[in-house]
Amino acid sequence: MSKTTIRLKADGRYCQIETDNHKLENGEEVLVESKTGTEVAYVISDKIAEENAGNEHDKSVEENYEYQYIRTLSDKDREHIDKLANEAKVYMIDCQAKIEKYKLPMQLLDAGLSFDEKKLTFYFTAPSRVDFRMLVSDLAHTFKKIIRLQQVGARDEARYLGGLGRCGEGLCCKRFLKGNLESVTLDMAVDQNLAQMGSNRVTGACGKLMCCLKYELDNYKEAYKKLPNLGETVKTKEGEGEVVSRSVVKMKFTVKLKKNDNLLEVSC
Repeated sequence: MSKTTIRLKADGRYCQIETDNHKLENGEEVLVESKTGTEVAYVISDKIAEENAGNEHDKSVEENYEYQYIRTLSDKDREHIDKLANEAKVYMIDCQAKIEKYKLPMQLLDAGLSFDEKKLTFYFTAPSRVDFRMLVSDLAHTFKKIIRLQQVGARDEARYLGGLGRCGEGLCCKRFLKGNLESVTLDMAVDQNLAQMGSNRVTGACGKLMCCLKYELDNYKEAYKKLPNLGETVKTKEGEGEVVSRSVVKMKFTVKLKKNDNLLEVSC
């Protein structure tokens, strides 16, 4: 039996499941089943799951074989999911009214129905922990479904609300990312000479480092291999000098000449 890491769409948990030797690709959408119902999940590489463990989702990989692989999503499945998404929006109206009824300090962001329509999840943000036991009981009585309230962090809040990024395009997390992106670090900004521009230039609408810092990173690393290292002594037509700066975009580097301290730009 082969094991595959998945990320549950409903709550973001990472799990390892048995897939009966089916070959699944990173980011592929699949249906999984547990005793609480049928849900949608994304196939995630083990590397990505490990790197994201301990982030705001706090989802280290669990070997949870209560979830059984059913199949990859078909076009008909996706039509059903779109239908459920529209239905879930209607449930939000009653949920918001009940939040106001109980005077709970929480902001409702979105709602989602499980594939089999047995479980209804509401996503919200709040400044601190919220005692929503009365709300859950009321919602379960009203909708006759398993109710789950999921408090989310800044990245997920941006994903649910949407908006425009610095590039003018819709937020990547809203449009196409499915949790299959490796964790984004400040080193990625450093490698692309963006860190010196200030933190406000490399943070997204969520206040975290922009996901797109990962997109071109491999290209930068390959390009840097063609350039000399900073501090390296190189020979030029004007004599020897020390490399003091590099530009991947221009594929050029700047040398400080030993003989006169002049700066010389050299094409790679």
